[in-house]
Amino acid sequence: MKNLIALVLFSLCLLPHVQAQSASVDAEITLVTPAPTCAFSVSSDLDFGLAEKPATGSASVTISATSGTRTANGTTVSGTSSVGQVQLSGANVASYTVSRSFPGTLDSSNDNLSFAGTWAESSSASSGYSSISGSSYSGTSSGAGSTFTQYFRLGGEVSGISLDDESAAYDGTISASATCN
Repeated sequence: MKNLIALVLFSLCLLPHVQAQSASVDAEITLVTPAPTCAFSVSSDLDFGLAEKPATGSASVTISATSGTRTANGTTVSGTSSVGQVQLSGANVASYTVSRSFPGTLDSSNDNLSFAGTWAESSSASSGYSSISGSSYSGTSSGAGSTFTQYFRLGGEVSGISLDDESAAYDGTISASATCN
């Protein structure tokens, strides 16, 4: 038995020594601020409807950017009219600037009529519009993690309508752009 115990002890001495092993794993996360995004969409075009040329003198037709109502001076208007409307929608935006450019005339193939544009803004699609002076508007939003929608109405006055003007459709392009930060 002594020999057996000595043999087991001797065998244990010959076994390799087991050492404790360790490993390190890094844990990592990178945070970024969400990029601001915004986009325009057109809800309606600016349409003055049908206006009769006056027999004498000069006439004008106006659509109010704040109320959307059409009025005529020196002419009879008919047909459907609409205020132009665009909406700016965005996400993760702290501030934004909207710029617009109105044409000076509405043109037909052989003639043009004077046009003076107006615009207004609101946070509601249907009410609470405030007139904007100048060619740009700056606003703020809640920044990262939030969304917003701002509405812009486009109106104006077509003037200088006379009997000598071409009987035709007159049009022009209103341009708008936005920068979101």
